[in-house]
Amino acid sequence: GKSYTFGAKVEGTSSKITWSVSNKKIGTITQKGKFTAKRAGKVTITAKAGSASTKVKVTVKGKKIIAIDPGHQSKGNSATEATGPGSTTKKAKVASGTSGVSTKVPEYKLTLEVSLKLKEALLDRGYEVVMTREKNEVNISNKERAILANESGADICIRIHADGATSQSASGASALYPSTKNPYVSGLSKSSKKLASSVITKFCDKTGAKNRGTVARDDLTGTNWSTIPVIVLEMGFMSNPSEDKKMQKDSYQAMMVEGICNGIDDYYGK
Repeated sequence: GKSYTFGAKVEGTSSKITWSVSNKKIGTITQKGKFTAKRAGKVTITAKAGSASTKVKVTVKGKKIIAIDPGHQSKGNSATEATGPGSTTKKAKVASGTSGVSTKVPEYKLTLEVSLKLKEALLDRGYEVVMTREKNEVNISNKERAILANESGADICIRIHADGATSQSASGASALYPSTKNPYVSGLSKSSKKLASSVITKFCDKTGAKNRGTVARDDLTGTNWSTIPVIVLEMGFMSNPSEDKKMQKDSYQAMMVEGICNGIDDYYGK
């Protein structure tokens, strides 16, 4: 949303200067040279008069960097890794996840589909985005995902998941965060709980999903290796026929994405 006015001088021609930008998704420019940023990224601004022209490369930085971790992947990895720094307890590197009781869509496909839409929506709101994966055919452990987010410069991490239960009547969304007694990341508990509360409230406000609230969890590898505020958003139950079908609809996914974005804005006091 910030603006900057560029200037250019013309010599040897009476032609009027015209301005253009290489990517209008990143920003726009008026014919008076006023550039207005829209989302993070890189663009080239060109000033042209007759046959003469000059270019300048501009990098637009986002207001915050958000890491998104789309849960799971096309194939689980049963090899183990420590559940936290220095831990002797080990868990599978990546679980296979659940799948839709009605649609048969695997969780890893749903989480990536929603996460890619979330990425675009956050970019449109002026954030920068780091993804732990952008395709399903990967092999990235939960520890590796956390470290990737840590080292990216991200300010917070949102881990996108869907729930499953033995009972098909279980429904609603929840947000998981590390407790104050977490042996690895207790210092992140307060900020992570604030993030969890903001996201789950706005998510349920927008989607109408049952709000199952914030839940403290200290057994999640991807959380325990984090060095930034982190939450797991359980968007709904794939074991519930109604929620399963709903989460596959573009219209509902749009509401889920908007709710998450609203929650992130709320976390930052926007």
